[in-house]
Amino acid sequence: MQILITGGAGYIGSVIAERFVQQKHVIVILDDLSTGKRELINEAAIFVKGSILNKALLNQIFQQHKFDLVIHCAAKTVVSESVVKPKLYYQHNVVGTQNILDCMQKHGCNNLIFCSSAAVYGCAKENLISETSVKKPCNPYGQTKLQAERLIQKAKVNYFIFRFFNVAGASRSLKYGMMKKKLTLLIPSANQMISKGKTPTIYGNHYRTKDGTCIRDYVHVEDLATACLLVLPQLKKNQSGIYNLGSGKGYSVLEIIKLVCQINNVEFKYVVKPNRHGDPPILVTAINKAMQELGWKPKYSIKEIIKSDYLFRNQL
Repeated sequence: MQILITGGAGYIGSVIAERFVQQKHVIVILDDLSTGKRELINEAAIFVKGSILNKALLNQIFQQHKFDLVIHCAAKTVVSESVVKPKLYYQHNVVGTQNILDCMQKHGCNNLIFCSSAAVYGCAKENLISETSVKKPCNPYGQTKLQAERLIQKAKVNYFIFRFFNVAGASRSLKYGMMKKKLTLLIPSANQMISKGKTPTIYGNHYRTKDGTCIRDYVHVEDLATACLLVLPQLKKNQSGIYNLGSGKGYSVLEIIKLVCQINNVEFKYVVKPNRHGDPPILVTAINKAMQELGWKPKYSIKEIIKSDYLFRNQL
């Protein structure tokens, strides 16, 4: 297959690109490198530097390549930034998605995999979130992801929308992983802080959970790439679907930091700061639908997730 991966120089996109290259697919990566990294561009892929907001460039790429599939990973993803710059997030996450859909329909590409987010659920009241749970995003990032989903559902394409929960870990080859100057996600930031001799931070320890800290669901980035490969037969049959991807298990912030300390072979210690506004106590997804309908099951344990990030970070 000929496949376009938008945001293929980013964290998730680079791991997906590697897996599809290994399966002998022809991969074209489109990335403006605003957050993506040149080091994460797969050497076996065709790379085009550019933005999904550049419709003329998109049309040119679609004319040059007869794509069978688009995997749309490109997005602005930092929640705090989305609150400050909501128009920027609307442009990239909503208008950018519409540009891709327009080009797909114009050039006869009928298959799309969209990387969405658990942020579409907002501060969910259920402890176990399903695909039918109420979608009420509590920030512009989540809002724009949900808007993009709705555009896709209205378009005349076959689609699979994956709502990722907390993604972590590095590729099996350790070539691809989370590379940012300012890490905000718990596992990579804790690994980085501890490796530099700093003490990780817990934001709030008075939530109504087993140890007072927030509980979250973590999924290995390799398991996400596996899900993308699994839906190829369904796309060929003109099928579509929406799935939550996580582990189906919850781990508290305190448990994660304890494991990070063990893997880094350092003393278990942390600093507690006040709760962050809007952080729900528990966010864990049900994964029954993906398991039953796709035959997908997360392969990697939480320890394997943390260790792969640790190994990737220590070779940078």
